Amino acid sequence: MPELPARWVLGLTVLVALSLTVAAGFRFRVFIFPAMVLFGFAYGGFHGLMLLDRLFPADLEGIDLQINAEIDELPLKREGYASMLMRDVVIGGLPYPGRLRLSWHGAPDIKPGQRWDLTVRLKRPSGFSSPGAMDYEGWLLRQQVIATGYVRDENFQLLQDNEWTRVDRWRWKLAGFIERNYAGDRAAIFKALLLGDKRNLSPQLWDTFSQTGTTHLLVISGLHIGLIALVGWWFARLLAISGVIPLETWPLPKVGALISLGFALFYAFLAGFSIPAQRALVMLVVALGGILLDLKIKPFTLLLVALTVVVLLDPLAFISHGFWYSFVAVSALLYVFSGAQSTRRVSERFVRPQVTVFIALAPLLALNLQPVSVLSPLVNLVSIPLVGLLVVPLLFAGVALSVVSTSLGLIVMEFAGVILDVWVSALQWSEALTIDLPPLAVPNGFALILAMAGVVLFLTHSGLRFRWLALACFLPWLVPANNPLPDGVAEITVLDVGQGLAVLVCTRNHCLIYDTGDRFSDRFTAADAVIVPYLRHHPGISHPDVIVISHNDRDHRGGLETLLNAFPFSQLSVSEADDYPLPVSLCHDQDEWFWDGVRFRFLSTGERLSSRNDRSCVLQIQAGGHSVLLTGDISTRAEQRLVRRYGDKLASQVLVVAHHGSAGSSGNAFLSQVNPTYASISAGYRNRFGHPSSRVRERLGLVGAEILETPVTGTQVFRVGGESLPPPYCHRLQKAGYWSRKPLS
Repeated sequence: MPELPARWVLGLTVLVALSLTVAAGFRFRVFIFPAMVLFGFAYGGFHGLMLLDRLFPADLEGIDLQINAEIDELPLKREGYASMLMRDVVIGGLPYPGRLRLSWHGAPDIKPGQRWDLTVRLKRPSGFSSPGAMDYEGWLLRQQVIATGYVRDENFQLLQDNEWTRVDRWRWKLAGFIERNYAGDRAAIFKALLLGDKRNLSPQLWDTFSQTGTTHLLVISGLHIGLIALVGWWFARLLAISGVIPLETWPLPKVGALISLGFALFYAFLAGFSIPAQRALVMLVVALGGILLDLKIKPFTLLLVALTVVVLLDPLAFISHGFWYSFVAVSALLYVFSGAQSTRRVSERFVRPQVTVFIALAPLLALNLQPVSVLSPLVNLVSIPLVGLLVVPLLFAGVALSVVSTSLGLIVMEFAGVILDVWVSALQWSEALTIDLPPLAVPNGFALILAMAGVVLFLTHSGLRFRWLALACFLPWLVPANNPLPDGVAEITVLDVGQGLAVLVCTRNHCLIYDTGDRFSDRFTAADAVIVPYLRHHPGISHPDVIVISHNDRDHRGGLETLLNAFPFSQLSVSEADDYPLPVSLCHDQDEWFWDGVRFRFLSTGERLSSRNDRSCVLQIQAGGHSVLLTGDISTRAEQRLVRRYGDKLASQVLVVAHHGSAGSSGNAFLSQVNPTYASISAGYRNRFGHPSSRVRERLGLVGAEILETPVTGTQVFRVGGESLPPPYCHRLQKAGYWSRKPLS
C-alpha cells in the first residue's frame, strides 16, 4: 500500500477478526481463514506504523548535530573512507530507537563496540525511486536504520570501548586475522563465507559468480546453515561410532539434532545473525524441534510454521528477494520429492534437485533481472557440496585450530584456499560456456500467475500428463504483447539518479539516452542502479541507439562505461572530444534528424564558450505540437545566446531544468521564451549544493510551470505528441510502498 491505514482502522480490523474467530469456534469454521487474513493485515499495519514512528525527525535534517552512538556490525574501510552502522543513538541527550548509517572520511581506527561522540549531518533514508531499481529505503527500514548521513568534522571523541561484550567485536577480530594473512580475492571470499561480508568482492569476481548462478554460495543463507547443520549431524554420528556418546542414554537423533543446531548457531554467530541467517535458523529450529520433541510433523507443515514465524518476526520480509528465493526453492523441493521413494540413482538424488530449484527460481531471477544460466544446475551440482561440505568446514576447522596453533590453522585454511582457487578458475572457464536466457520483460499480474502455474505443472509428477500445458502458461511472459508508441509520439523519462542527470527518450522503434548519471565509486554507478534496470524493465527496448553526453562532468557521464558494457553497439554523441572508449561525434556539428515522425535537433549558442557547462549539448525533441528541451548544465550566459539565436522556437511544454536547478541557470528571459508547462529538476535528496535553488523555484512559478523534482516524484515519464499533454507518471507518488520516503506536505 502507498500509505498505511489509520490506527483506528487497524483496531477495527482486529475486532472484526476476533468476532470471526469466535464465530469459527462455534459453528462457522469457514470464517477462520478471513479471520487470519485480517489479523495478518492488522499486524503488518501496526508493525509498519511502529517503523515509521521511529524515523528521524524531518526538522533535524541537514543541520549539524552532536551525537554519541556505538558502532554496530563490521565497519567498511577503503582508502581513508569508512561506512558504518551505529546503534544506541543519543542526540542532544535524547535516545533514539533504531540505527544510523554513516560515512566518515578520514576515519581513525574504528571497531565494533566503540562509542563515539561525533558531529554529523543526517537525513531520512532515501534511495532511487524508479522501476527496476533496488528498494534501498525498504532495505534500510528492515535494518532498523532511521537516518543516513556523514561525520561533519574532526571534533570527535572516543567515549567507551565495549571490547568484550559485543559479538561483532569477535567477528571484527576474525576479519582482521583474515586480512593479515590473506589478500585480494581469497581474503574477500574467506570473509564472505565465514562472516557473510561480501562487500570486498571485486566486481569482476562477483560477475563470475552471477553469470554462473553461484552467488548464493557467497551469501550466508538457508543453504549454508543447512549444510553446516548436516556437517554437525555427521559429526554427531562420528562421536556415536567412536563411543563418545552413550546411545543407551542419549538417542542419536536427539543428540544429532542438538549438535546440528549448535553448529548452525555458531555459523549464524559468525554471520552476525543477519536477516538471511535468522530466516534460515528459524526454519532449522522448526525442523529440528520436531525431532527433539518427538513430534512427527509433515514437511509442508514445517515449511508453513517457519514461514509464519519469519513473517511475524519481520513483516517486511516479503520485499526481500532472498525471502522468495528461499521459500520458493524449499517449496519446490518438497513438492517434487515429498512422498517419493528413496533411490540410489545419481540423477534422482543429486541432479534432479538442482534442476528442480533451477526451474522454480528461473522466473523469479528473470523478474529481478538476475542472470539465468541454463548451465547453473550442473555448475551448482559440483559447487554446492564442494563449498558447503568441504571448504566451509575446512575454514571452520582452520579458525578453531588457530586458537591453539596459528600456523596449524593457517595450513588448514590454506588448503581450503587452494580448493577455492581451483573452483574460481573453473567457474571463470565455465563462464565462457554459459548460455544465459535473454532478459525477459516484466510480466503483468496475469502473466506472472500463469508463469508460476506453469512451473507447478512442469514439476508435477509425469503420471498426471499435464506438463505440456506448462509451455502454454509461459507464452504470455516469454512473448509479451508489444504495444509500441504510435508514430509521431515520444516518451521522455527523467530517471531518478540522485544528484546527476539521465534522460531516456523513446520513439516507436528507437531510443536515446541523454546523460548517464554519476559514478559514486569504482563499484557503483547510477547506470548500474537505475538506467540498466529501467531499460531491462521497459518493453520493446533491446538497446539504445544513441548515447548523448551533454558535457564531461562526472554526474553526467559517470555511468557511461557501465552502459557501454551493457550495450556495446550504441553510438556516442558528446559536446567535446575527450578520452572516450569509442569514436564519437560532436553534437554541435550534427544536423537534425527524425525518428518515427519525431524531430530531434541540437541547439547551439553559435560560438564556443569558455565554460564546460555552457558547452553542454542542448537537445530539443518535437513530437506533434509538443516540444521537450534538455539543457544539460548551461548557465544564464548560454541561455541568453540561445534566446537571441532561436527566439520563440525555444517554446517547449516540458523543460528539463539546467544544472539541477542551480541559481546560476534558468534566467527569467530564457524561461519566458520557453514557457514550460512542466519543469523537471533532477537532483539528489538533501544534496549538499542546495539544489534546486529557491530563486529558480520562484522564476519557474512566475511563468506558471509545474515543478517536478526527482527527490519528490521519483522517476518521471512524459508522453508527448498526442492531441493533449497528459500529466506525467511519477513513480514515487504512484507506485512506491508505504515504507518509501514520502514528500512532506
